[in-house]
Amino acid sequence: MDLPGRVSPRARLVGAGALLAGLSALGPLGGMSGVMVARVVLALVMVVGVGGWWLRRGAARTRRVPVAERMKVVCRDGLSPRCGVALVEAEGRSFLITFGESFAAVHALEPREEAEPVVVAQARRPRPRWRMPQVPGRGRS
Repeated sequence: MDLPGRVSPRARLVGAGALLAGLSALGPLGGMSGVMVARVVLALVMVVGVGGWWLRRGAARTRRVPVAERMKVVCRDGLSPRCGVALVEAEGRSFLITFGESFAAVHALEPREEAEPVVVAQARRPRPRWRMPQVPGRGRS
């Protein structure tokens, strides 16, 4: 549980002020002046604040690891205002889901098999180009 993220800034400020007031009241009892105690507390709060910010910043960077999706909605379409259909892929399998206001049905789709191409007709050879017959004495020098 991330407690510092759930505490409001106002509560943090009030807590820091109460801590500062308490320590400044106890300071003269130990032989230190109130100004010295305030300086020490302020320095500690700044160090803790910068350290917390640095740790959260580093933790945010490490959380950006890409995660493989186990389920993905490929497409979705509404059939009417209260009914729809969706194509979903989950762990490598495809499902067609129909849903409405008070129902939902899941239909598993079989994977497509690549069919071999059907030969309808044999390809013809290209016709040779027509050549002009060679006439003696023409075109040759």
